[in-house]
Amino acid sequence: MKKTLLTLAVAMMSLFAQAQIFVTPYVDATVNGLNENSMDLVENRIRSIISSNGMISSYNSRFILGTKINLLDREFTATAPVRMIQRLSVTLAIGDGVTGTCYGSTTFEVKGIGDTEESAMLSACKSVPKSNKQIHDLVATAKERIIAYYEENAANIIAKAKSLEGTQDYEAALAELAAIPQECSKYKEALELIVKISKSSIDQDAACLISEAQAVWSADPNPGPSAELAMEILSQVDPSSKHYAKAQALMQKVEARVKGVTDQRYKDAVAYENAKLKAYATLENARLKAVSEVAVAYAKNQPKVVYNVHGWW
Repeated sequence: MKKTLLTLAVAMMSLFAQAQIFVTPYVDATVNGLNENSMDLVENRIRSIISSNGMISSYNSRFILGTKINLLDREFTATAPVRMIQRLSVTLAIGDGVTGTCYGSTTFEVKGIGDTEESAMLSACKSVPKSNKQIHDLVATAKERIIAYYEENAANIIAKAKSLEGTQDYEAALAELAAIPQECSKYKEALELIVKISKSSIDQDAACLISEAQAVWSADPNPGPSAELAMEILSQVDPSSKHYAKAQALMQKVEARVKGVTDQRYKDAVAYENAKLKAYATLENARLKAVSEVAVAYAKNQPKVVYNVHGWW
């Protein structure tokens, strides 16, 4: 958690024009020859479709872009060696995977050839298009439905985030808020809360880091490994934290004690801290992007969602 929120501290306040619609790829297939490699390839194709249509490819999100693969037929060539040709039906469907509401679907065919069933299947999966008019129209319609969902539910999402903030579950709170797209009328309110929660998390992490560094230094306040470790820990304190001055004071105390140390790691820690402070102002413009990264990372580490796609295909 600490590392993720410190990443957030390095970047947060830009990409205001990005519609933060999180969509998870979902692959439903029981075709013989569709092994793990083929499944991974299809999932990556779906992630590319999501990203290329201005959305964020996520994990365990409410909305999914589902894929159903069916075998239409297979045949063998008359050549030597004999090769297999497989023709597949691929259906893409997008919607709310929690309620089971499908917003739309489209179906197309792909074909692959290979020396084995598995290689022919992999070849066919590589033919799944990353974009075409069918896919573009499907996603455009779904976006409108997704935005409508957030328009109706954003107030409840913000209330939940505030509750999570109250229990200091900052990652979960940010994950909730990050999903509200800019087209939603509650976006500005969500953004303001993101800033507030981000600052709280930064301050909390800073306090923990300072306490950790103080404990290390107090145990052995002499030049050597403990001094290096304390400096390394303190270098992680974000300059925007209200505790930054305290971190700097402890850093100066350690630095004065080990003034004559020539160890390169110690020098690197000091140089890193100075460079971070100097660059801080220019890094402000990347902050909101990191909120999305926090949300995706948080979702990826949650238990896998069991989606309801009954009747989608």
